[in-house]
Amino acid sequence: MTLPGISVIIPAHNSAATLRQCLESIHHGQCKPDEIVVVDDRSTDQTASLAQTHGADVIPSPGPGPAAARNAGAQHASHDLLFFVDADVCLHPDAVARVKESFLQPGFDALIGS
Repeated sequence: MTLPGISVIIPAHNSAATLRQCLESIHHGQCKPDEIVVVDDRSTDQTASLAQTHGADVIPSPGPGPAAARNAGAQHASHDLLFFVDADVCLHPDAVARVKESFLQPGFDALIGS
């Protein structure tokens, strides 16, 4: 069985100080996501340009707050699995692979981790 496609969605508001490390942790992981979507929540810093430099799709958030940004990212995503990550989080190198592999198990509908 093949691993399902996965979109990493990152809501971000004035996150330039932490977003670079977040994106680098995703790019240096053992398994690359099929898509990275950064939802820019009206940032006034370099969040959007930093995300574009690191190869992410950048879309604007339709409303203030992380919930609206997550929903916009989910609507934009191209893949079946949605992996939500905060802009100040660095992923463990095997995080994307472990999430994808989990959904090969029967009965998995959601997975939550910290």
